[in-house]
Amino acid sequence: MTVQPLVPDAPLPAAVPLARPLGAPLEPAAHEDDFARALASAVDGVAGSLRHADGAERAMVAGRGSIQAAAIARAQADAAVAVAAAVVDHVARALSSISQMQV
Repeated sequence: MTVQPLVPDAPLPAAVPLARPLGAPLEPAAHEDDFARALASAVDGVAGSLRHADGAERAMVAGRGSIQAAAIARAQADAAVAVAAAVVDHVARALSSISQMQV
């Protein structure tokens, strides 16, 4: 892994006031709620895809659906799960990398 230093676009002003005193607890920002909602929506989407695939398979077994519809629904659900697993793996590696940084 190669680490490149960050180069600022503009110089910092001479005296940059701290947004909060050092050691003060962090307060949740408004955008954290947006992230939580987006994450919940993504998880609900994967769960919905799995429910749809299960329903398509049950309909096929009951004679109300086609094998093609069940296979397509299952493939879509599998793809959604694979993407979610890749995202989780990427986030876990990023958090591991952050935790190993020296401050």
